Amino acid sequence: MVDDRGRNDPEGTVWSEMGRYAHLGFQLVLSMGLFLLGGWWLDGKIGTTPLFTILGAMLGATAAIYNMIRELLGKSRNGSGAKPGGQEKKR
Repeated sequence: MVDDRGRNDPEGTVWSEMGRYAHLGFQLVLSMGLFLLGGWWLDGKIGTTPLFTILGAMLGATAAIYNMIRELLGKSRNGSGAKPGGQEKKR
């Protein structure tokens, strides 16, 4: 691959490498926030404040961290960015 300055860069540019992992931070915040809001809403309906708010935040964080670890281990094992358990490209 040739980068934007005309140099031969077999691994890609720094920006393309950063782009592979940029979504993980957003995913962590969004899943935690959505589960937290869901727990807050449920607490308002049932009247159990702050039980489901705390449980929602913990469940969202656990799910996001699990997915982050799964993606990072999958990308580092085969180096191609494929999902764990998927077929690797033949060279």
